[in-house]
Amino acid sequence: MLKSILSITIMLSLLAPVYATAQPSKSYKKDEKARKKSRAGSESFANDQEAASAVLKHYKQELTALDQERLDAEASGDMEKLAKIEQKIRQVKGEMCFTKQKIEEDIIKEYNKIQEKHVRKRMKKSKKKSKRINENKREPFFKRLFRKKRR
Repeated sequence: MLKSILSITIMLSLLAPVYATAQPSKSYKKDEKARKKSRAGSESFANDQEAASAVLKHYKQELTALDQERLDAEASGDMEKLAKIEQKIRQVKGEMCFTKQKIEEDIIKEYNKIQEKHVRKRMKKSKKKSKRINENKREPFFKRLFRKKRR
């Protein structure tokens, strides 16, 4: 009886580690999930850029047509019509500028979403540092105070 119990425990101790090592770790699964998500994000990112270029192309075509109308109005000498067309051109240019800014913000947001967390943190730090350097401001007082001194 004792021998059979001992033999069963020995067999279990040999088999248990095999099953435990066969499973991938949770962090590996998490990393794999993040990689899949980033791959899917990059495809939609490319599609978003194509859609954005199509929208901007529409605005450019509209501006081209309005510019042709403006030239016709100048040739006819009708100042009232010319003023209306120029106002419409300014309006379309404003809409185009607003849409362009919105698209750029969305593209940046999508690009940041694709990055891993530590990369996003590093990008944020470097962006803050470059902004401070461009504004010609010094490092914060406590950072300067507790920085390692060179000897």
